[in-house]
Amino acid sequence: LATAYYIDCRNQQITVFPFGNGTGRMMANAGRSRSLGVEMEAMWKWKGLNVNASASFMNARFAEYYDGREDYSGNRIPYSPSSTLYMRASYRFPVNSRMLSAVMLSADVSRTGSIAWNETGDMSQPAYVLLGAEVRCLFKGIDLFIRGDNLTGTDYCTFYFKSVGNSFFQAGKPGRWNAGVAMDF
Repeated sequence: LATAYYIDCRNQQITVFPFGNGTGRMMANAGRSRSLGVEMEAMWKWKGLNVNASASFMNARFAEYYDGREDYSGNRIPYSPSSTLYMRASYRFPVNSRMLSAVMLSADVSRTGSIAWNETGDMSQPAYVLLGAEVRCLFKGIDLFIRGDNLTGTDYCTFYFKSVGNSFFQAGKPGRWNAGVAMDF
């Protein structure tokens, strides 16, 4: 499945932060912006193997945006990643036991392309990759699992803003493990 799109937006409202040492957030009219891109999704199954993949590529830019001090026309729209990629493969190993019906192993990778954090584009998050894995034991009505996310300990940020002349970044989640029980009713 694939989709291509083009969006021509007039009078786009965007969140901006006050100039200088002000605090808070404001809404601004960006005049005109445009986004064009493509999104793709695929799935493949064979016996116990499942593979899923999705990807998007986007170019979102201001077509006309002058805030009274600077002209940002042609710059990237903040907070929109240039691309995303997600792939997951899992294999289900059947087990002929009275209690355990299967063991499933999964691995996934996600990549987020570069993200501009502000209208000028001088603050940005470079592309980053996160790896994950999971082992799941499937019983009758109950699954036990252990999952690892960001297994390589990638440092990345998920949000940025400037307030009172200072830059603030929200760090992404570090490498972590969790375990749990899922029950079917």
